[in-house]
Amino acid sequence: MSLHRPSRRQVLRGATAMAFASSLGSSFAQGARPAEQPAVKVTQLMDVSPSQQALSRDYATGFRLAFAELKATTGLNVQLKALEVGESDAEVQAALKAVGEDSAQAALVGTVGERLALASLAHAESSRLEIAHVAPWLADSRFDANPNLFALFASREDQIRHVLKNLATMGVAKIGIVYPSAGHARALQPGMAQIAERLKLEAQVLTAPQGRDLEFFGGQLPASTPYFLLFTGDAIELALFTRGLARRGVQRTVVCLSDVDTNTFLQLSPGKGVPIIFTRVVPDPRTSKIAIVRSYRNALQRYFDEEPSPTSFAGYLGGRHAGAVIAGAGAEPGRAKLLAQFKRRAAVELDGWRFDYAGGSRASNQVSQILLNSSGNFVG
Repeated sequence: MSLHRPSRRQVLRGATAMAFASSLGSSFAQGARPAEQPAVKVTQLMDVSPSQQALSRDYATGFRLAFAELKATTGLNVQLKALEVGESDAEVQAALKAVGEDSAQAALVGTVGERLALASLAHAESSRLEIAHVAPWLADSRFDANPNLFALFASREDQIRHVLKNLATMGVAKIGIVYPSAGHARALQPGMAQIAERLKLEAQVLTAPQGRDLEFFGGQLPASTPYFLLFTGDAIELALFTRGLARRGVQRTVVCLSDVDTNTFLQLSPGKGVPIIFTRVVPDPRTSKIAIVRSYRNALQRYFDEEPSPTSFAGYLGGRHAGAVIAGAGAEPGRAKLLAQFKRRAAVELDGWRFDYAGGSRASNQVSQILLNSSGNFVG
């Protein structure tokens, strides 16, 4: 059976960033607008490789919504330029070079997905590009000490610690780490190895061979595979993997971090009877009563025909946070001035949601989880 992305993502993939921004702008223009301020130009790097397109479009949706809303309600004019980047390292280098040479670009905002975020930070360091990296999609904590990185959400280690804390009574000491490709393993395993060492976990790395279908891979795992499997891929890859596990008939619990939206996953005909623990680094935008969720949902409903998702909500939070810091930098801040403003790492309150770096290198370490049990019901 072939897998299809939800129609919402097909729509998002089909629309360019400029067309999306234009549609939002025309919607806001129907109401009263405050005086428009001089533009602050920022760049968003987006991984548009096949496995990352849906994630990138969702995260970018939230930023564009937040910036358009801020422009309509406060006059703050943040012009977001999208640079679409593929999987090759040469493309990442070219994108960073273009940003570096365009002095009008004051910051990198919302880089997505994680492999691109890691590569962009590494290249910026090696080329000594002094620019703020604001709210990238980045669970890996290897760059958390970088003074130019302003990570907002809980790290992968925070997420794993949260899950393991809840499993501690079961005496978990060994996990399997599942990578859907060798490229994914190369990008993430160095950080994962550090986490496993700090948490005193024995970790078995399981990487799907090149050209091997993930459903087949999941169905061929040996009986010695650890009971808890940390899966690092996207929703489609997870669905295929769980089909293989279900066919294999050896029960394993899959831990899936915040990259996968539960509603999207369930639309992809996953394997039945496989328990899955999903972590979240933002409140559930479908059920939470916090005021910032209402702001997000109201804006989403009013200005764009879009269903709420944790990923686009995270982007919205990232955009609102970036907007608050930019607003505090004064009129027409340049790259150096804006970097200095972000380096203050001041706490930001957003309709009941607080970003605060006082507790560490990230502005939030909140993690929650929900279990999809073997009966297909959500618990927690």
